[in-house]
Amino acid sequence: MPEISASGIALGLLAVILSRYVPVRRDPSRPMPFWASVLVGCLSAYAGPPVFDLVADLWRKMSFLPEITEGMVFLGLFMAVFLQFVVERKDRPRRIPVWAVVVISVATAFALPPLIYRLTGSYSALALRADVNQCARGMQGETEPRRVSNACDFPIVVGLCAPGEENPAPCAQTVALAPGETASLDPDGASLAYAPGNRDGLSVVACRPPNRPSRMMNQTNKYYVGVCLPAL
Repeated sequence: MPEISASGIALGLLAVILSRYVPVRRDPSRPMPFWASVLVGCLSAYAGPPVFDLVADLWRKMSFLPEITEGMVFLGLFMAVFLQFVVERKDRPRRIPVWAVVVISVATAFALPPLIYRLTGSYSALALRADVNQCARGMQGETEPRRVSNACDFPIVVGLCAPGEENPAPCAQTVALAPGETASLDPDGASLAYAPGNRDGLSVVACRPPNRPSRMMNQTNKYYVGVCLPAL
């Protein structure tokens, strides 16, 4: 069996639920058969996350477009599917034109994450940028990382977050690295956070500038993970 991620499982369950609202073409009053919904859910669980990553990568290659995250892609697609298959009914005249569905979906993807930030005072997972930890040599597997180098062909910024430094505050100890450059970090005798013995230790993360290194609790609230905050 191919490996499936946690986001893929959530996407698959959501696809099953939404597909129950899709009417059968020959009988608009009937929903999609349950076996077909399960098939849609399985396909979405395995194929959905790679598709989201591909869309986000293609988007980032167009420098004139604002940065978008996988969470924002998911949010926009969810809104489009909701408006298309839940709000609209196949047995009734269309109430929302297709262009309005596109506009509402895009507006939701870009407007909801900043709104959540204004309401809560911290960045939600929808707004977090993808890290580039694979570029930072010297910090992977280290208990007390002291030297880090940039193995990628683009600039990165590496942050070492101490206790008390977390979303929405960036790491105080941050170094910018050009391709091939090396810099020193100062853990000051502290070790990295891990579950369950050192939850409040240090956290390290690499980001693409102008995104800012920070950290936040993981979904199970057991330990801190490094995250990349959007640029101000």
